[in-house]
Amino acid sequence: MAPDHAPSTRRTLHQRAAPARRSPERRVPGRYVSGRPVPGRPAARRATVRQAVLTLAVAAALAVTGCSSPSSGPSNVSPSSGGPAPGDSRTHAHSNAPRSPATSTSSPGQTSGKGSHPAPAPRSPGGQGAGSPHCAPGALSASLHQLEAAAGNRYAALVVTNTSDRPCRTQGWPGLQLTSDSGARIPTETARDREHNAQPFTLKPGDRAWSRLHWTVVPSSGDPADGACPTPGALRVIPPDERHSISAGWSLGTVCGKGRIQATALSTGEGPAS
Repeated sequence: MAPDHAPSTRRTLHQRAAPARRSPERRVPGRYVSGRPVPGRPAARRATVRQAVLTLAVAAALAVTGCSSPSSGPSNVSPSSGGPAPGDSRTHAHSNAPRSPATSTSSPGQTSGKGSHPAPAPRSPGGQGAGSPHCAPGALSASLHQLEAAAGNRYAALVVTNTSDRPCRTQGWPGLQLTSDSGARIPTETARDREHNAQPFTLKPGDRAWSRLHWTVVPSSGDPADGACPTPGALRVIPPDERHSISAGWSLGTVCGKGRIQATALSTGEGPAS
């Protein structure tokens, strides 16, 4: 019979042969385990996930914004006609609106003198001649006659006559240019006298229209130092809405004030007698 202690010996050998069990190693990101560094992979994955979530959120926000914006709206483009858009208070550079009144300044020693020769009052335009052409320089002649003078002030009536064989229409102020006997230009400033508004009218063949001219003979700043203001030999007259001129002889003496001449708008007639 085998000894009673044999089974005990076998169990002891079995226990010695079996390797000892170890607890599983816990890998902590960024720390050393068993002498080897373990990279923080879970942290990198979390960062990637966060970036993806942020990208999706931005894309969703842009999609919502695009859907909420109106697909069409009022356009700010001006009409094809070239005019301003509705509600636009801007005006065009080539507007036909009347200009602001010119500021009239008097030289020392001047008086207004308008009571002696009132400006021509505008008359109602006639019904005929609505389709007539403008009064071109080739259809007109010009002349001057002196009106009663005042202290330091001179007045004249500029008269234009329709010398053509058909009616013509006109409206506005004449342009003026003083010249010497030889035709050389003398400094001239035409100032519009707006005592009365310009009215359209028609001149039949032989009809006349006139404008009152006013200037000073008192030297002032800008005139020659010796007081010898220029004496013109002629006056070039540019009809309203025209570029070319007609000429009238000038025998009205000197013109001071740097050639400034005030002119009223043309009106039918030939002005008061001199």
